[in-house]
Amino acid sequence: MTGPGSESPGSPPEGFREGNLRALGRRFPELETLLRGAAPASLESVRTPSGFPTARAGGRYLHSRYDPEGEARKSAAALASSGADALVVLGPGLFYAAEAALRELPEARVVAACADPAFLAACLDLRDLGGLLSDDRLSILAGGAPEGLLWIFERLGTRKVRVLESKAEAELYPEWYGRAKAILARWEAKETINTATLRRFGRLWVRNLARNLDEIPRHPGVAGLEGRFEGIPAVVAAAGPGLDEVLPLLSVLRDRAVLVCVDTALRSVLRAGIEPDFLVVVDPQYWNARHLDRCRALRSVLVTEAAVWPSILRMPFASVRLCASLYPLGTFAEGRAGGSKGRLGAGGSVATTAWDFARVLGCRPIYMAGLDLGFPGGRTHARASRFEQKALAEGRRLRPPSTYLYEAYAGARPRDARANDGGVVRTDERLALYSWWFESRMLRHPECTTRNLSARGLAIPGMPYEPAEELRSLPPARDRIDAALEILRREEREGAAAEGPPSDARGRVLGLLSDMEARAGAALDLASRARALERAGRDPSEVLALLDEADRDLLGNEAKEIAGFLLPDLETLLGRPARTLEEALERSEAVYREIRDSAAYHRSILT
Repeated sequence: MTGPGSESPGSPPEGFREGNLRALGRRFPELETLLRGAAPASLESVRTPSGFPTARAGGRYLHSRYDPEGEARKSAAALASSGADALVVLGPGLFYAAEAALRELPEARVVAACADPAFLAACLDLRDLGGLLSDDRLSILAGGAPEGLLWIFERLGTRKVRVLESKAEAELYPEWYGRAKAILARWEAKETINTATLRRFGRLWVRNLARNLDEIPRHPGVAGLEGRFEGIPAVVAAAGPGLDEVLPLLSVLRDRAVLVCVDTALRSVLRAGIEPDFLVVVDPQYWNARHLDRCRALRSVLVTEAAVWPSILRMPFASVRLCASLYPLGTFAEGRAGGSKGRLGAGGSVATTAWDFARVLGCRPIYMAGLDLGFPGGRTHARASRFEQKALAEGRRLRPPSTYLYEAYAGARPRDARANDGGVVRTDERLALYSWWFESRMLRHPECTTRNLSARGLAIPGMPYEPAEELRSLPPARDRIDAALEILRREEREGAAAEGPPSDARGRVLGLLSDMEARAGAALDLASRARALERAGRDPSEVLALLDEADRDLLGNEAKEIAGFLLPDLETLLGRPARTLEEALERSEAVYREIRDSAAYHRSILT
């Protein structure tokens, strides 16, 4: 059987371009225009014994010379057993792999990435792909910057990616595909870190959300702030050592720009006698909340996420604005309270979220202060930050402050890299990932001009250095900023006065979780019964039918994402593919047990 829209074996291999372009244009009109304007590259069509065409370019075959469709089916089977939620085909050729993956795996997403639009146009001549190109599970990147893959992943919500590479196309366009592979490797590293972070902190995030659940309907979201400071510059204060060089100018800069501060930099900014306009706090850990100890910013607007340490939401800020929760329980509560609070980018560092918040405000340009992403002069943070102060306070004769700082300095595979001043700065893998996030955002938002004020910090492509002294030439803007802030405060007062009934999120999710716990327990019993029948040589068909029905009930529960949040990924949970029905049922028992226990845990902390 061929995929949707594919030609049957023996049909003519040429002349499909026009129909394919029309199908493509219904979903990607800009891509259709691009391909119509491209002179198709030279590509030789070759018939195979299976009847399905392959093609040759530069002396290399794009697919199997014997059975390209069968080759693709094997790739789809490998994807199914990998636990990945997306397949990236680097060099899609005639789209056999994409077609097989979408046919065999209804839940999968496929991203086809081609270096040259002209090459893609030539490939569209050789097969009828109308059905495939109309499938909204397929995304296509043709030419341009390979970083476009990141934007697609974010739109799809992709977490685990499997990559298939066409060696023939990689040899034709080595630089583009080399960059694409490097980007995918970084994405994989980021997701590995995210998975490890979830294992370490997942229950903490859920506990914080459970304690903060009733706060979600009480605070407006950042969704109402888009463009409120359009065209006004912003200074984003991060906590790197370079912040100390900017602090003497901060009062001058505040008169000319919106001041957005991250939590770790607040102490430094307050010691300079300045209260920021906005304070961004997104890390849910207790020790992160300690950065705000004895800090009073009564005129600052707190921008935060509902999973933060609960004490932060009780601090005396001018007001609180929530961004959309990254976690299913928070998303559920937002839905019951009227909808998303407004999503902000999350690149692993609070500075990434603070930059994205300034972008959402409409600020242009954005100046990053203290964004060193390295260790200039062997230092890790600004002097007044809690990191530096804690090292000084806890230093002893046999364990001096320099020991603490060295451990932070050398703890994540340090290496040398180019600094903004043309010299060398020591950075590490973790900070390099943050740099990569900023680099991808600079490409994605070229309209959002961003400058780095840290001369000795890590050079970030797309974010050139600018001396802080040059910002003195900016026109005063404080009157406009204060007027916009006053409008926001008035809207918040009016919104609070018109506040509706309290959200029913807690009661609703408790009911759903109780139902899920019971159904997962019943499914566990059914799987055990089916396994016992199979082991005894008896027919388990009747019990398996009941198990299918139980699966549908579990998938239909609104709280499935909440309970699934703490579960290991399927590859970890299921391991290698089962060889027998009994083995498959045993692994199903493990899944149901995890679902039941997760639902019970969530229910216990919400009660």
